[in-house]
Amino acid sequence: MAGNWRVAIAFAFIGAMVVALVLLLLPDEDDPVAATTSLPSTTTTSSPATTTSTTIAEATTTSVQPGDRLAEVERILEELTIAWYDAVYRKDESGLADVVATRLLYEAAIGAMDSMQFLGAPSHETLNVEVKEILLDRDDCLAVYRNMDVSRTLVEATPDSAVTILWPRADGSYRIASLWSSPQDLWLDDCDLMDRTEIP
Repeated sequence: MAGNWRVAIAFAFIGAMVVALVLLLLPDEDDPVAATTSLPSTTTTSSPATTTSTTIAEATTTSVQPGDRLAEVERILEELTIAWYDAVYRKDESGLADVVATRLLYEAAIGAMDSMQFLGAPSHETLNVEVKEILLDRDDCLAVYRNMDVSRTLVEATPDSAVTILWPRADGSYRIASLWSSPQDLWLDDCDLMDRTEIP
């Protein structure tokens, strides 16, 4: 059952990135739904950037001001998104290890290399990411509800909103762990329970 749940995330990710956030799966709240682009409940948790809905979890403490943190997270997410699309665009499997944190997302990206149709190379000029809310900001997990527009990067792509779960690395950088369609989904399990074994 858990395996099927993870496979759903992977396929959702392909659809998400392929059609720039076009929901592939939208069953019930128990199933992770890939955002149409993406690269994911409820009790109150405070974070430096915002107070949001999630299960009770210890928030990261930092001296960074809320507005500064929001801008920083937006930059991190945009860089990861560009790197993901760039690896797919150039069919660079080795580059994916620095972008995705799970084997399923890694394989989903490789599959997208043969199916995505690009208008041109991904860049800051052709791709736009806007963080709507930081749902969770902990030392071990970052959950971001964001808008994304890759319509100038992909053929027939449309803007979308989704939740992206990011896991930190030892060097302070982040990688994409999973994708969800809305803040009401069960994304917190991917911060608290998901296996964090490194991808090959």
